[in-house]
Amino acid sequence: MSYIIDLMRGTIEPTPDRISLERYIYESSFVTRYLSRVVKDKALVVYQVLFHLSWFEMGKGEIVVPWATVGSYIRSEKGNIIDSSHTVKRRLPDLFEYKCIAVNRQRGNANEISVHLPSDIPACRDLIDREERDTRIEPQEKDERDYYTDPGRRLMVLARDHHSCVYCTAPLSEESFVLDHLLPVSKGGTNRQHNLVTACEVCNRRRSDLDPIHFLRENYRQQLLSQEEFLQQKQYIEARLGESDG
Repeated sequence: MSYIIDLMRGTIEPTPDRISLERYIYESSFVTRYLSRVVKDKALVVYQVLFHLSWFEMGKGEIVVPWATVGSYIRSEKGNIIDSSHTVKRRLPDLFEYKCIAVNRQRGNANEISVHLPSDIPACRDLIDREERDTRIEPQEKDERDYYTDPGRRLMVLARDHHSCVYCTAPLSEESFVLDHLLPVSKGGTNRQHNLVTACEVCNRRRSDLDPIHFLRENYRQQLLSQEEFLQQKQYIEARLGESDG
């Protein structure tokens, strides 16, 4: 069984020498979001195969694999499987130039390859940092008002959260939504806007007083969220929690 699938099913726990599920999700999204803007399409396909064989299957970046095996995962423009190591090698220059991979040594017909994570690839890292700078939001003055008990302000939170549950993205109406405290009142949470998100009754009940990010991850593992939805909702919840720290 693949390392990442085992993590998603909860049958194993991440170890310090392997990638966490959360970081894998981020890095996987960086392949198409950023690395695709750095290397050519054919080189990107080879990288995606190597990324799968290493980080998805093994949980780490070092693998030993023949180029012909890498090619067996790829189809040509005519739909044929690429079973020639020479064809794969012709797609590698971009990956070497931008330090996406490194071939440490050969073991017979196989190669000992280090597959670098997108966030560790310099050109990709530059794009990530640039986007983070461009989207940085200036801190706003704190709103100390009660948004939990006031009917009008409750609807403001519903509108802010786009009439959907932040934990499973299910659509919500004015009659069905529940306001959920990110930090429970029993643990010092307040009724201020930054500590409240909209939730469906099922997620509100299932979450109880679990950490909101942990609960969101559980929903992802149960396939209630796509990878993109998980990343978006996680970022949104972290932003709300960040306001409470500010």
